[in-house]
Amino acid sequence: MASPFYHQFQGLGDQTPSRSTSAPPMLDENMLFAFPVASDYTVAFSDIRNDQMYEEFYECYKEKLSMPPPLQEPLSQTQFRKLSTISDNEEGQPRSRTTSFLVNNMVDTCIKEEDQPSQNNSTSNIPYTGPPGFSTPASAPPTIPEFEPTYDQGEFFGYSQFTPQHVYTQALEMARDQVGCRLLQKKLEERNPFTIQAIYDQIMLQIGNLMIDPFGNYLVQKLLEVCDEPILESILSQVTPSITQISLNQHGTRAIQKLIEVIAKYEQHIPSVISAIRNHVITLIKDLNGNHVIQKCLNALGATYNQFIYEISSQHVIEIATHRHGCCVLQRCIDAATPKQLELLVDYIVINAVELVKDAFGNYVVQYVIDLNSPNINARLAFIFIQSMQELSTQKFSSNVIEKCLQQNRSEVQQAMIQEIGQPKNLARMLPDQYANYVVQRALSLAAPALLERMIKEIKPLMDDLRRSQFGKRIYSKLAKKYPELTEKHGNNFKGF
Repeated sequence: MASPFYHQFQGLGDQTPSRSTSAPPMLDENMLFAFPVASDYTVAFSDIRNDQMYEEFYECYKEKLSMPPPLQEPLSQTQFRKLSTISDNEEGQPRSRTTSFLVNNMVDTCIKEEDQPSQNNSTSNIPYTGPPGFSTPASAPPTIPEFEPTYDQGEFFGYSQFTPQHVYTQALEMARDQVGCRLLQKKLEERNPFTIQAIYDQIMLQIGNLMIDPFGNYLVQKLLEVCDEPILESILSQVTPSITQISLNQHGTRAIQKLIEVIAKYEQHIPSVISAIRNHVITLIKDLNGNHVIQKCLNALGATYNQFIYEISSQHVIEIATHRHGCCVLQRCIDAATPKQLELLVDYIVINAVELVKDAFGNYVVQYVIDLNSPNINARLAFIFIQSMQELSTQKFSSNVIEKCLQQNRSEVQQAMIQEIGQPKNLARMLPDQYANYVVQRALSLAAPALLERMIKEIKPLMDDLRRSQFGKRIYSKLAKKYPELTEKHGNNFKGF
């Protein structure tokens, strides 16, 4: 049977006041008597209590809803849903008065008919963004953005306090924020002169600090890519007094490298950078981060502007070559040098070769010079090494250099080195040595037949001692296998290879 109040609501008809399609239905205090208890009201409005309007309505009338408790237990939500689906026309079926008239009459007549979206409503397709975990209310108002995006900004919403509106007022704060910095970079990529100038005006006094910031350094790099010469000149004036300190920072070194890369296009500004780092070249070369700035100079600036690096490196070649990072910088210097610069640098390396080949890092610099395969340079090194053959061959790092120098030289130079190696006193010391035995093996493989026969004769008396030595057992087996005549008790005939 229909509710006794059904006809009262039916009588409203066209007299119902008009409202916007997105507004919730207006409720009246007189409608509250349709609910026998306050708990029924709560269940009926459980889907829309999150809306601010209904929260205010509930707070206003919660005292009037305080009624005597019902004679039976309140309906559960499962019972409520089951009873609310029973038709009014089914005879003899129990009916809950908690929501039937509200759902069937008020929702059907007020919401379903009046809330049909208009074809001209441009915001009807915007999804409701309510709290997570709640279903969308039937009459929830659409969320309208505060501004019209000019490009895809989806990655920024919800992750940062900054929006594109802050680009022109809070660029400095945004530069230190991960998402804000990305937003600024996107704006700079548009290459709008007004935007570039607006961003720079806000950060210009903090350029140096931003260069060493984990996020700000990326903004400075992007700014350097898109700015014009006046801004670049202004950045230089801000940075050059502290360019060394910035270069030593793990983030600042990236920004300075980008600065050098950009100013290479403006030769008139290169001297200002050179003058700022000239007195700190050694410090930069030996630093984990700073050495990359020197390498960038070698790669980006012309040979004329890099001359100061070669002059300073040549004067401090031992200090630089024996350093972990310095040895790498010297190799890059060799790669980027003009013939005249190469001659200057290599000459200092050759002069100090004996000291360099003994070092864990310096030996790589000498090997790099040998790999240039210059006959004259390699011959100079060979005759320097001949004077300290036994000492250099028995050391861990220098033995590798001796072996490479022996292999990468002209035949006449090789035989001169092998003749020194084949001296009886040298063989007796070098054969059982864990490093020098490799030099001896290389010499045997490169020796001319006459020189090889002489070396075999010198080695044969040493085989028994070699077999009993700690490091000689392996070399004994290799020599006995390759040169069987070494283990023969009788017979002096040499069979060669």
